[in-house]
Amino acid sequence: MAEVATLQRADELPLDYRSGLDAQNLLPAWTLLRALMPVGAAAPVAQPAQWSYAKLRPYLMRAAELVPMEKAERRVLGYVNPGLDRARLSTLPSIFFGLQLIMPGERAPNHKHIPAAARIIIEGEGAYTTVDGEKLHMEEGDVVLTPPLHWHDHGHEGKGPVVWMDVLDHPLAVPMDISYVVPGKMADGYNEQPDAGDTWYSCPGLVPYRAPGARGPDYPMRRFRWQRVKQALIASSEVASRDESVHMRYCNPETGESIMKTLDFSARMLRPGESVALKRASINRVFQIMEGNADIRVNEAAYGCGKNDTVAAPTYSAITLQNTSSSPCFIIQVDDLPTQTKLGFYEELA
Repeated sequence: MAEVATLQRADELPLDYRSGLDAQNLLPAWTLLRALMPVGAAAPVAQPAQWSYAKLRPYLMRAAELVPMEKAERRVLGYVNPGLDRARLSTLPSIFFGLQLIMPGERAPNHKHIPAAARIIIEGEGAYTTVDGEKLHMEEGDVVLTPPLHWHDHGHEGKGPVVWMDVLDHPLAVPMDISYVVPGKMADGYNEQPDAGDTWYSCPGLVPYRAPGARGPDYPMRRFRWQRVKQALIASSEVASRDESVHMRYCNPETGESIMKTLDFSARMLRPGESVALKRASINRVFQIMEGNADIRVNEAAYGCGKNDTVAAPTYSAITLQNTSSSPCFIIQVDDLPTQTKLGFYEELA
């Protein structure tokens, strides 16, 4: 590697010069260059981290006692990365994960916002999300989308608490100064018919017929049922070779693209005892354990994980996933691959 020059520090410049620059809203960019672009390789600020659902669930349940819905709007405990500024409310620099709780009889008010959101249902039954008046029932493991600037609310018609993982891209929207929310009125009623996406896209390989050049909806499916995903993973494992990973991607059935414009969702099945080393790449990744037990190693950190636990892996991490149970382990992965590929940033390391 060529010799790297030692760049000038700001304090090496005369005070009157620095003061003059400040008055003109200028900065000597060369003094910040190495902090913004380290030589040779990226130096992620975000750290590997784990959140144990068993440990944090009591805090979530207590929130129901301390915070009425009208005071919270959305009763969420955010997963904050220890390497990032807590005010950013970020699990990784481009991804937010946080647990939301709704109790029987509660309704979270209607609103819409710029950041895209998805729900991964963790615990309980009887709750629903509505998107533009369409009622989407939620079962454990389901992924439910609330796209940008689409009206949505939540309610609970069952018994016992219902918990889901909120996944948002607001860490991308906030620095761009485009993030906002619009409050709305509670709807008087909902469309109680089966959700349209579940009906129109119930058979793999079939989509509604359209005239040549006609475009389908941007978000044709808003609920992805976990039981179907799990069955697909199990079926794939029976035809895949032993050294072939069982890894399937959630996609828009009209286009094959990601279900969110900014984030990718995928599901993995690890066979008993199976260990998978992932390619080191520039993407941020979060792993949500849906069933079973796994050891997840991120660089030098090792985490023993059970059902509903979460692990964050920053950019360029060396990652190994190992099933430590005698039955299959199922994991949902969320990453920022769509954003990085659109920007031309994505790379894999040898």
